[in-house]
Amino acid sequence: MNNLLVGVIAFHFFAGCLFAQNPPLTGDPYTPRGRARSPDGRYEWRIRTVPTIRYELIHIATGNAIATVNAYYPDPDEMNIRYAQATGFYWNRDGSVVALDELNRRRAGYLYFFVLQGGRVALRRAEQLIPIPKTEEGRLVVDPGWIAPTKIRVRLAAQSGGSLPTSKFYLIDFSDSDAPQVQPAK
Repeated sequence: MNNLLVGVIAFHFFAGCLFAQNPPLTGDPYTPRGRARSPDGRYEWRIRTVPTIRYELIHIATGNAIATVNAYYPDPDEMNIRYAQATGFYWNRDGSVVALDELNRRRAGYLYFFVLQGGRVALRRAEQLIPIPKTEEGRLVVDPGWIAPTKIRVRLAAQSGGSLPTSKFYLIDFSDSDAPQVQPAK
């Protein structure tokens, strides 16, 4: 009976670790995710490491940064640079919205949305759209990504009080980019 109980606990611990990670624990977790360049080839994300780690959205024709955000771990040491290089950039089909999903390091890091309209960029942190409950650890991540031209599915991974991590899924619809709509998803 004890062996069965230990097996069940070990399975739940393993499953919780596997499903509460983005990227998953399988494969190389330091591989960049998504695409740095926009579908129309006009914009590209670049990671800068001096004097601190930051992400810059570059207008390729001019070489100018049109948006910049600091990394969650901004100190330019070897490990933080490695994590920054594993960031995910998820463009919708027409390149009007891009999600920047920092590598999930124990539910740390941020998920940002950048709406591009008429050469301007509007920044939104995912927490502005979906509040994260007060927990020991909580994080919104892209999972699996764009499911329609204006709809992206994200996951809220949370853990509190030594419990197993939990996940809730949401759809964010950017049809009205000034007022994105959020609804629960499966």
